[in-house]
Amino acid sequence: MRLTSYLTACFALLFCLHNTDCVAWEQITCKLAKNQGNKKRWLTHEYKPVIDPVSIPEGSPQHAALLQAIKQMNLNPSRFRYVSGGMDNVDGVGVANGESEIWMKDLGADRSHISATEQSDADYSSSCTATESDIIINSHYRPAREPVNINKIDYSTTKSQMFEYGGSYGVFRSIVMHEMGHAAGLQHEGDSLNLMGGDYLLVAQGDTVNPYIGEDAASGLIALYGLADNAQEDISVSHWRYGGKKALGDGSFFSIHQRSRIFDSANKELDKHCPYVKPDLSGAPISSCPEPVYKVTPGQAVKLELSYENAGKTTPLHAIVNYYVSDDAVIDISDTVLATKTLAFKRDSTPATFSTDLVVPKALISGKPYWLGCIVDANNQLAESFETNNATYIGIVVK
Repeated sequence: MRLTSYLTACFALLFCLHNTDCVAWEQITCKLAKNQGNKKRWLTHEYKPVIDPVSIPEGSPQHAALLQAIKQMNLNPSRFRYVSGGMDNVDGVGVANGESEIWMKDLGADRSHISATEQSDADYSSSCTATESDIIINSHYRPAREPVNINKIDYSTTKSQMFEYGGSYGVFRSIVMHEMGHAAGLQHEGDSLNLMGGDYLLVAQGDTVNPYIGEDAASGLIALYGLADNAQEDISVSHWRYGGKKALGDGSFFSIHQRSRIFDSANKELDKHCPYVKPDLSGAPISSCPEPVYKVTPGQAVKLELSYENAGKTTPLHAIVNYYVSDDAVIDISDTVLATKTLAFKRDSTPATFSTDLVVPKALISGKPYWLGCIVDANNQLAESFETNNATYIGIVVK
């Protein structure tokens, strides 16, 4: 909803979102004696799986979510394509049967902490070249979070259902997109906010949450397969940041994703209105304070921390970015503009997380919730492959 306009002047500044080049994404390395050290890749530049009609019936919620995941991965700017092969011909699914397949299966109680797995014939190829990749989604995904003893994968985009926002479930589309990254040759990545980390790569607006490819995975696919002739732009902003890494038993690492913050002018994180703690799949669902909400005062100078990514064809790419205050969690151009900047989005595989100086309007009402937010490509000048990741928010309450 629109607020009374507070700032009418816009300040155009030029920022480069990265100062140094670096590479975070990693390529899968084969480990058998006959192919040890070789890197996984496809010669055909296409992953075209068929879908198991038994475990993922045509027209079911999981089928619709799976098709959306394939569609989103195919928006990547590289020459590597993701294409649905349609429904399987009911000859049964399985690894190493000559065709790429996606199905759901109970992987057993001892693997209840695993949401999905990807298996490829590249592991057994002397050159580590893939001609088949199978994705198995675990129907026995049972983290400890309530409700107990049910599958913890959700096919919707409802924010409150997802464990990163206090709910009980993992995001089906993001799970599949992560495994499709493996299918193309991308390994787990622990050094940045990214799709191949252990936490989901999500953007939220209002009550809706969506996964997206992100800069790291897009950079890796371009490096492996080249830039597509018809590649489009894709910039994004999110209220998540890189929060460290954790080791896996196979020698790879997962990234940990934390919520971005609001600071005062001295770079001290503001006090929170409620005791926010990042949701944990082993903990209880969170209904009170599922997202951080910061205490502010009218006229206060604050610093809004957000993460910015370039997963498109052009680097660097300049875009208009607006910062707003809103009285709901849907940030749009009808909200009150607090600042306008021109940013240079550089695609080097590592998202940029930094703070922007803003001033809390004096006209805000004490005790009322508001949201500070951002829209990238605010003037809608870019033709982007995915527009849903262009806005985000952090909650505030005026003391």
